[in-house]
Amino acid sequence: MKQLRLATLLVSLVLLEPMSALGAGLFSDISDTHVFKGEIESLARAGILKGNPDGKFYPERSVNRAEFLKMLYVATGRMPKPINVKCFDDVVVGSWYEGYVCDAAARENAFVKGYSDNKFRPASPVTRTEALKMVFMLFGLKAPDISQDDKNLIKFVDISTSAWYSAYVSAGYTSGLLPIAGQTGSRFYPDKELLRGEAAAYIYNALNLSQNQSSSQQSSSVSTVASSSSSASSVRTDILKNLSVPFLDSDTFIEKKPAVYLFTITKYSDVSLQVATSGYYHSDVSCRLYLLKDDGFSSEYYLGFQESSMCTIQATLKPGKYQLQLQPTVAGVLYTVSAKFLTGDGNDGFSSAIELKPGLPRTGILDASDLFDWYSFTIPTEQTATIELTSGEPMNCIIYTPDAVDQFGFKGPECNVPYLFSAGDGGAQYTVGIGRKTGDSIHKVPYTVQFHPK
Repeated sequence: MKQLRLATLLVSLVLLEPMSALGAGLFSDISDTHVFKGEIESLARAGILKGNPDGKFYPERSVNRAEFLKMLYVATGRMPKPINVKCFDDVVVGSWYEGYVCDAAARENAFVKGYSDNKFRPASPVTRTEALKMVFMLFGLKAPDISQDDKNLIKFVDISTSAWYSAYVSAGYTSGLLPIAGQTGSRFYPDKELLRGEAAAYIYNALNLSQNQSSSQQSSSVSTVASSSSSASSVRTDILKNLSVPFLDSDTFIEKKPAVYLFTITKYSDVSLQVATSGYYHSDVSCRLYLLKDDGFSSEYYLGFQESSMCTIQATLKPGKYQLQLQPTVAGVLYTVSAKFLTGDGNDGFSSAIELKPGLPRTGILDASDLFDWYSFTIPTEQTATIELTSGEPMNCIIYTPDAVDQFGFKGPECNVPYLFSAGDGGAQYTVGIGRKTGDSIHKVPYTVQFHPK
């Protein structure tokens, strides 16, 4: 019954997707340009999500733990079994959510767990990572232990590879469940409250992922396995191409999986990389560039500046092998990617970073089309220090850890927050990237940065 219900919902979503884009809006607060309009309206038409009696959906409101659990039960076609015993001290007997929480916590399901004080906290907002784990558990999706390759490619300065949720974040990106609109950049914000619009995107993507996995399983069941050491789950469906700069290429993303481009730089060069999506459905796209060392690790990487359906990187690259990773928020969209040489402003990368002296502020300006400025500071011995950044508008500020510092379980330092910096063996040089975060790439952005030891 569950499989039939899930299949029916999947068919409904496929049939309703064009209607969501073309028909009149279902909710008065979901405009035609809302980033989650398609997901919200498709799920609402399928009966998975509901709005409020006032005709609004309230996409910016947070979702609590009980609400999100019920959404997942409805989305997967599950019905909670009758309750025999009280499951958590704070779950109200006879409440609308009691059946969902207690069934999910039952030993035979174990979809969720409570806290050490035997409470579930049903009214507490569900965080991004809690919601991600619930999605994987309820949909029966696999979240294998995070591999070394994933540690290098899924880089967020606020995600520790030793955290309980790292495997789910990694699997979310490698499977195509993530990213969703607004969840790109250098930080994932694992403890941030999940909003109703984001919840719709999580569930919509999970339904499509389940459909794709079911199709793959049906196909593999009538195929001959060529080797016991390989399986359908280990086959990469990403786009992977080796090109030389300059290049211009167009293709279609496979589902929401990343497209990867490899190239080599033979001398110090200023390079501009740009990707843009096109087609009927709007899709944001993220881009990241990694300098690959011989062992496959990457301690130098560049984040792209996202502007509408375009992502741009401008950087001074030193000789070496590079990997450009592109990822959309909508499955199967067309894209064009280009790489070309240009003349930079002399402060566009790790190799051209300006040294910050302790206690001496530096004022800078991101001029038109200047996306990032770069600075460095030296930690001679272990000490607490702060990188202070002030600006009239939000900015990206990323502190990169040098190779001399052991990064195992390392949660990266943040700008404007005191941090105990390690000096490694004999001192360490850290790099700071300061860039545009929102808006366009044309207006000037002044700022002041300072290395402030305690």
